Amino acid sequence: MHIVSDRADVPAFFARYQPMIDVALRAELVGYASDIQTTHRYHMGWADKNGTDLVATQGKRLRPTMVLLGADAVGGEIRSVLPVAIALEYVHNFSLIHDDIEDRDRFRHHRPTLWVVWGDETAIVSGNWMLKLADRSTRALHGIGISQDKSLMAQNQIAQAYLRMIEGQYMDIAFEERTSVSVNEYLSMIERKTGALIETSLYLGALVAQNGNSNGRMLDGLRRAGYEFGRLFQIRDDILGVWGSDETGKPVCGDILNKKKSLPAIHALNSVCEPAVDELRKIYSKSELDDDDVQAVLEIMDEAGTYEFCDSMSEKHRAVASEIIDGLELDEGIRKDFFDLGDFLVARSS
Repeated sequence: MHIVSDRADVPAFFARYQPMIDVALRAELVGYASDIQTTHRYHMGWADKNGTDLVATQGKRLRPTMVLLGADAVGGEIRSVLPVAIALEYVHNFSLIHDDIEDRDRFRHHRPTLWVVWGDETAIVSGNWMLKLADRSTRALHGIGISQDKSLMAQNQIAQAYLRMIEGQYMDIAFEERTSVSVNEYLSMIERKTGALIETSLYLGALVAQNGNSNGRMLDGLRRAGYEFGRLFQIRDDILGVWGSDETGKPVCGDILNKKKSLPAIHALNSVCEPAVDELRKIYSKSELDDDDVQAVLEIMDEAGTYEFCDSMSEKHRAVASEIIDGLELDEGIRKDFFDLGDFLVARSS
C-alpha cells in the first residue's frame, strides 16, 4: 500500500501574510455577543467548545493567502484586498461546516466537527451566518477607497464563485448514487466545488489591487493559474483521502470507508477488468465497509495503477500552472512564491 509521507512544508511566503489575515478574520467577529460566535471561533480554531481562547490557529488560510499573493503579483496594496480575502475564507469555512454535516465527517483538524459538538441544526445555522458574514466583508471594499465599479465586480465574482462551489457540491453528492462516473465528469465537479474559490482568490486579489489601466494579460494568466492550482489542490486531497495517515490529518483510507467517488475510486472503476469492477460496485453498495472491504479496494487500486495515475494528474496540473506563471511579467521573488506554492500543493501531506 502506498503511504503519503511528509514531503512539503508550507511555503515561507505564507508567513508574510498570516498575521494580517488572522487579525482581519478575528475582527469580523467583534461586536457579536450571541453564543453563535462561540461556534465560529471553535470552528476557526481560536477557542474550545466552551469559548476558552486557544493559542494555535487551524488551517493554512490558503485562499486569503492567494488573494494577497495576487495583489503582490500586480504590485498593489495588499491591505486593499483584505475584505476580499476575508470574504473568501469565510465562504470556504461555510462550505466546510455544511460539508461535514452532509458527509457525516466527525473530525476536522483532529477535533470533533461542529455538528458533532452542537448538532446538525446549530451547525447549519452557524454555516449560514458565516456565509452572510462574507457578504458583509465584501461590501466594505468601497469604504476603504475601492471604486464602486470594482467593488460591485468583486461582490459579483464572489457570489458567482460560491454558486459554482455549491453546484460542485451538488454534483459530488449526486455521484454517490451513481454506479458510473467518468474522470472528465469528476474534473468538471472539482473545478466547481474546490476550484471556484481558489481560482477566484488569485484573480480577485490582482483585480482589486491593481492600479491604473487593467492588465488583461496578467489577470487572465493569474485566473488560469488559479484554475490549475484548484484542480491540483483537490486531486492531492483525494490522494490523501485514500493513502494518507493519522499524521496527515486524514483518516486512514477515510474516503474508501465513506464510499466517496473521489478520483481514486473513479479511476479504478474505469480502469480495471469487468470482474474487478463488479467487485468494487458490490463493495460500494454495502451500507458499511469493514477492514476486509478496504483491503480489497486497495488491492484493486494497486492493480489498476490508481495511485500512479492520481499522482501524475497532480504533477500535470502543477506543470501547467508553472508554465503559465513563467510566461507572466512578475517580480522574480513573487514568481518564486508561485513556484513554491505549486511544489507545496503537489506534495502536501495535510
